[in-house]
Amino acid sequence: MTTASPPTASPAAAPATRRDRLRAQTMDEIKAVARRQLIDAGPRGIQLRAVAREVGLTAPALYRYFPSLEDLVDAVTVDLFDDLVDELEAARDSAPVDSPVERITETSRAFRRYAIVHPHEFQVMFGSPPGGLGVEFADACQAASSRFGNVFALQFIAVWHALQFPVPADEELAPGLAEAVDSYWTWLVADLAPGIPKGAVISFMEAWIRIYGTVALEVFGHLSWMMNDGSALFEQTLMEIGASWGLTKPVDC
Repeated sequence: MTTASPPTASPAAAPATRRDRLRAQTMDEIKAVARRQLIDAGPRGIQLRAVAREVGLTAPALYRYFPSLEDLVDAVTVDLFDDLVDELEAARDSAPVDSPVERITETSRAFRRYAIVHPHEFQVMFGSPPGGLGVEFADACQAASSRFGNVFALQFIAVWHALQFPVPADEELAPGLAEAVDSYWTWLVADLAPGIPKGAVISFMEAWIRIYGTVALEVFGHLSWMMNDGSALFEQTLMEIGASWGLTKPVDC
């Protein structure tokens, strides 16, 4: 195992100039207007000319801040992911540190609550690959998405260490599945969870697919033909995930 080099001192950042502060303020105003349009009318309701008019800019002037509509949407998405991460972490921290199953359960419930309350925002964040729209803000959008994903990944790792539930060996997995997750597993072992087996990573993937899938079906209206409220189905999903980890009783609601 190699050890990381000690961090080197970085030079102090120069104070922001008045021009920089005004630019940042204008960008925040633009994003706030775009976000209101998103909430009111959905992703297709964001209109650059309307945003520019409300902020007091011409349409060409707005392009000096966001080169395209796609870049503006990506920048708004970054803020949305950051807000969601704050909510998930608050829900996680409402449960005891030494109860990782309860913490990941509360995190999952908070994810569903956010999605139900903010369906248009959910659509922007999870309806297409993050950072897949614009160019200038694509990396920031991908990084924000990764911060969101790590909230669940770290909680799952804590569950794995606490329960050590049995998982299939690589050779017992469906053909090609071990290879399919190799890149993510390699990163996870190197950065977050040394020694975690691929079977546990696949268990995490399966849990996330069930959590996200159940929420997305409800948010996008694909359960309305069967039920008006998906909360009971979601709780059942959480119980079944827990059972796959060897739990014999659900976490209290």
